[in-house]
Amino acid sequence: MNRIETERLVLELYTGNDKDYLIGLLTDPAVMKHVDKGVLDIPQAESLWNKLVNEWYPQGVDTIWAVTAKDDGRYVGNASIHPRPERKQDWEIGYYLISTEWKKGFATELANRLVRYGFDVLSLPAIYATVDTDHPGSIHVLEKAGLSLFRSEYDEQGEFYVYRTIRA
Repeated sequence: MNRIETERLVLELYTGNDKDYLIGLLTDPAVMKHVDKGVLDIPQAESLWNKLVNEWYPQGVDTIWAVTAKDDGRYVGNASIHPRPERKQDWEIGYYLISTEWKKGFATELANRLVRYGFDVLSLPAIYATVDTDHPGSIHVLEKAGLSLFRSEYDEQGEFYVYRTIRA
């Protein structure tokens, strides 16, 4: 399933037309402040783009999507559900939006849809999300999507929270 919809958004696999949008997202310090290891420079972002379209998609990875608005087709951000790097059996949701699309409810819409996709399509027993401890907005989104604090973990950037929801 390469296309997913929510009430206001469309999630589709990235195409060559989306390269500049994704690179812009990955190199925006405001957007990337709370994402993984942070903002990427242009060569790093291009390398990630090349892995996505030349390695991951051809290998069958089809759970990393460009997110666009239904009303006018504008690029809104990125969404994914994938194995956690350090715990491959645990799948996590991820989403990040260009800053002009913040505070419109899109993150909650995405989180809810990704959880449903994980349970209904991927048949996962549990779905996880990681979030910086100092990011109350994202914590609120995860809680609205039915995830709750599972535990704290640590990496080279410090402490972060792991949220989880279990299939009913």
